[in-house]
Amino acid sequence: MSIQELKALEGSNSFIRIAFQQDIPVTPRVLRLVDSTAFQRLKRIPQLGFVRNVYPSATHTRFEHSLGVYHLALQYIRHFQTNEHFVEEITFREIEIFILAALLHDIGHWPYCHPMEDMYLRDIPRHEYFAERAITTGEVATLVSKDWSVSPGEVINFLKGDNDHPGQQFLYRLLSSPIDIDKLDYLQRDSLHAGVPYGRNFDSNRLIKGLRFSSSSSKLRISNKSLTATEMMVFARYVMFSEVYWHRTVRSATSMLQRTIYELRDDTDILNALIESTETEFQSILCDSDQTGIANRLFGNSRQLYKSIYETNANTDGEVYCAALRHDFTGLMTASSRLATLLGVEPEDVIIDAAPQQLEVQFNMEVIDEKTGLIQALSEVSPVVKALATDQFDHYVKRLRVFVPIEHRAISVDRKAIIESLA
Repeated sequence: MSIQELKALEGSNSFIRIAFQQDIPVTPRVLRLVDSTAFQRLKRIPQLGFVRNVYPSATHTRFEHSLGVYHLALQYIRHFQTNEHFVEEITFREIEIFILAALLHDIGHWPYCHPMEDMYLRDIPRHEYFAERAITTGEVATLVSKDWSVSPGEVINFLKGDNDHPGQQFLYRLLSSPIDIDKLDYLQRDSLHAGVPYGRNFDSNRLIKGLRFSSSSSKLRISNKSLTATEMMVFARYVMFSEVYWHRTVRSATSMLQRTIYELRDDTDILNALIESTETEFQSILCDSDQTGIANRLFGNSRQLYKSIYETNANTDGEVYCAALRHDFTGLMTASSRLATLLGVEPEDVIIDAAPQQLEVQFNMEVIDEKTGLIQALSEVSPVVKALATDQFDHYVKRLRVFVPIEHRAISVDRKAIIESLA
């Protein structure tokens, strides 16, 4: 039995074109999912949120990214189908589940989803909850049950990582690993739309050709012949965080959004409305509910972003940085209020911002020497990758900043006041 989408990959009269000159082949059953209300909603969910405050052309959406990930899923499967063990051990149903998971993996997102999730507040659920609801109920569930040989529940279990079978575990690593289809798409797509080269400075074709299937385990491995391409992809992710995702101005806007949400943390009606909204609706709801004026500075007709008056990292000042690490988001907001008192300004005029500590540059995978059969951890084969993913990322890219309104940017703050606030 053949899979329609893989046939379409070899040549189709029906496709969707996205940047950059990329034709996404779509079968009738895929097109029905793409045309569904839940999937079309992704056209109104920006991929990068506040990045366009720095890079104005970064206006692409979760819709475009989802199509790109789906396309890569087909390319990954086509690559592995040249391996007889893969063909023997991975079933038709498992491949269909993987294709659906790739297409629908972001269907639960809402505007500014990740900054809100990073706060870990009680009444803000994870986007996976909404993905489950979108896939297992309503139109999408009906289409999956009617057009595919798998159930909506199987797709959700796959996306959750609840995969007992080795074949599904392997396919899950194609969606969640250091060189998965999600990262491979968003690094290149974000880089393209932002107008920067950082996320495209690796050979994706060489990377895909170097992927290896192991019949003895569910691990995804990379050939040593593609080691350089792997190193460059890890480096691309490192630089994209440094220069794009966590740019100072992006972090300013992010911290302002989080502070506004924090003030509304007990209003479940507003939180639920935000989560159900598109971007335009989100901004309108937040400005109408604004208790501090921060949202209107952020989303108003003129840009009034907070400015950084203090910045450090683990390398520059380990004591201050580690003091911040001891706090969750609520603790940082309490420390911000203490610092505002020390500086003689209103509580909402000071935001202590720290990059999400749980986020890492992944490098946990194996490299196989094609000549000797020797298998080693990527960190052993490539000290460069290990250094980038640990010391460089944790000590330099992750930063602690203090943001204030532009009218207070002349305020002087010293490390003693920061430490006292974080105590």
